Amino acid sequence: MSKSIRIIEFTIIAYLIALLIDCIAYTYGFTTQLSTTIASAIAIIWGFARMWSITLATVICLHLRRVSVREWLKSVLGLSKRALVYYLISPLIVYLALGVYVIIAYPLRLFDFEAYIELLVDMLEKAVPSQVIRVEDLARLITIVQIFQAYIVAITINTIAAMGEEIGWRGYLYGLLSSKHILTSTLVIGVCWGLWHATAILLLGYNYTYNRILGVLLFTVLTITLTYPQLVVTSRARSILPACSLHGALNALWPLTLVATRLPVEQRELLLGLGVLGIVAWSITSIIIAVLIYRHKLY
Repeated sequence: MSKSIRIIEFTIIAYLIALLIDCIAYTYGFTTQLSTTIASAIAIIWGFARMWSITLATVICLHLRRVSVREWLKSVLGLSKRALVYYLISPLIVYLALGVYVIIAYPLRLFDFEAYIELLVDMLEKAVPSQVIRVEDLARLITIVQIFQAYIVAITINTIAAMGEEIGWRGYLYGLLSSKHILTSTLVIGVCWGLWHATAILLLGYNYTYNRILGVLLFTVLTITLTYPQLVVTSRARSILPACSLHGALNALWPLTLVATRLPVEQRELLLGLGVLGIVAWSITSIIIAVLIYRHKLY
């Protein structure tokens, strides 16, 4: 069977499983905008199930091709010192992208650190006696800790969740495309990855509550720009583990681009970290990585 057919087969299976999960969630009235404790717990379960559904699609495809799942997993995990080094370094790419984002967004008044501090202050005032410590000082301290703590979260809990996707996108699908130029692989995987979120966006308002149709387009372009760094670290490490930690760091850090602002929610979706500025920031980050690779002949 040609690799093109296997790519289509994998994509269809992955999309159908995701659609099933989203339809069940939609049928029972779940949306990603609910803010109750129960809804938050359901969101975690839904998100974990959706991410690991990609691994399920991969296992199904491997069984159809009569490939040993155990041996294949060993090959894509590629446990080695090299993989470990890249695993620990890869989250820093997200910090780089966040820095690029802030440099672009701050002069445009689209990144406002004080807005996030004020949000924390409102939350803390009800829980912390003002005579013990200035709430504003505590909010700043918490924010700094969160930024650094995001690295630990990225290489632990978030990596476990992200691995469910990376086994499929940067493992199985990239394996089928590895003979292609990295830009071709970036485009194909980025589009497949982005559109895989379409039903979650359209049915449940995932990431885009007010601009769902446009959100599908924006998120797909964003995932294309995100894919290049992930393929680079996967190729260099000969392992999907660095892509997992990078993905984990993205999930831990990137929400800051959406809350450190005073824009209305409907404009945040289009302009900030999941919209135009996010695409620009990650495009520049990818170019920086490409230039470093070219100059130092790393790829």
